[in-house]
Amino acid sequence: MIERKARGDSMKYRRFYFSLFQHPMKKVLAETYGRAYAGEIIKKSKKVYRKLVEEAEDIGEDNPMAYNEMFALVFVAPYLASEKKIPPEILQEAMRRSLYFVRPYFSLVDLNTKRGKAANKKNILKYVKWYTPEKEKRYPTSFKVDFVGEPYEGACYYRITRCPICAYTEKLGVAELMPLFCELDEVMISLQHGVLHRKGTIANGADCCDYFITGDRE
Repeated sequence: MIERKARGDSMKYRRFYFSLFQHPMKKVLAETYGRAYAGEIIKKSKKVYRKLVEEAEDIGEDNPMAYNEMFALVFVAPYLASEKKIPPEILQEAMRRSLYFVRPYFSLVDLNTKRGKAANKKNILKYVKWYTPEKEKRYPTSFKVDFVGEPYEGACYYRITRCPICAYTEKLGVAELMPLFCELDEVMISLQHGVLHRKGTIANGADCCDYFITGDRE
């Protein structure tokens, strides 16, 4: 059960992410359960998604990493809308196809090049710059990022030591979905012609999610 919060303490709903990925998701569901059930679940999921977003801990409307949580909740929604009757592996296939659906966007980055690695790291540095001590005080549950353990100077490397997605899925009672979201990191990076070298994730009991990224031709 999701508790209603006071206005201003939750995320602002935008339907962009659900609208973007509902078509590949609906296709996977239709292939497995038929078009009628797929349509029914998508319809229910729209309402569930809105509630999930509105009841999520506020991590900042202009948070450069908020899209990660918005994407994850797109797939939590049908799981809850179906009362967990849709197996995680079906949702995993829907997630993968959704990423391939926007493959042209990811393939613009080539992690075999200095420019590609710089573009990847730029996104993280943008977040680190955004998440000032004042922002952390205001949004204490947002992602926590550092560069501890960098394998060499200039490496495309960072760690996430606090993850609001992991915390929220735990609260919702759907923590079994978290390893699927973590696996998508590898898929997304592969679409950028890269390889993710990872020791562990918070979802699997590690103290951080580590990201050491190289090109797939290195």
